[in-house]
Amino acid sequence: MALTFPRAMPTGGVDSQGFEISRVDFLSPRGDGRLNSVSAGFPLWRMTVTLNNADVDETDEWRAWVPAQRGASRMFFGRDLTRPFPKAYPKGFDGMIRAAGGAFTGAASSWAVNADRDVPTLSGLPANLALGRNDYVGFKWTTGGSARRALVRVMEPASASAGGIWSGAVEPAVPNIVPGTAVAYLDNPDCLMRLVPDQTSIGEIDTLHSAGGTIVALQDLLA
Repeated sequence: MALTFPRAMPTGGVDSQGFEISRVDFLSPRGDGRLNSVSAGFPLWRMTVTLNNADVDETDEWRAWVPAQRGASRMFFGRDLTRPFPKAYPKGFDGMIRAAGGAFTGAASSWAVNADRDVPTLSGLPANLALGRNDYVGFKWTTGGSARRALVRVMEPASASAGGIWSGAVEPAVPNIVPGTAVAYLDNPDCLMRLVPDQTSIGEIDTLHSAGGTIVALQDLLA
């Protein structure tokens, strides 16, 4: 059976992970002692994964997954493995009910954003749902039948109202390319990524058929 892309990334055998915003900013000192700052492009998520002490099946999965990405040619769904759900709900949202009624599985019923696009408002959540620092809000939509994603991280803790409306500061700002029809969601939020080939490698196989390695990837932000 042919593989389909973007595909999920493996999760086994991970010793540690970095998942942070990567910016390209330039500073220009002025004669009066002030600094001018210019950002070269939209901030993107950068992921590093260190593999260590994986069992044979986990090693096999990574050894097959990495070459199938064909370097940076193919995309995958990358995410912070340490935060698949908000910190306050580590097991997910099973059994939770929206404030207005109906089961809540992780997606807001609607969303809006301020003029600077750094304070989204989500509606249709459970009453008093709490999002804390470093929780994520994902946005998903399709363009021409192809999956699209955007991902932001909560900067300050805030809880939804009794009516299930949440608003809070995030970074990076919600990209302008995210359409109003996109779905805002809190369950396994991810983004489209591509491997950085010259920084990605799987180590030698030991006598237990296990291997370490390093996976490095950058977000590909597509409209």
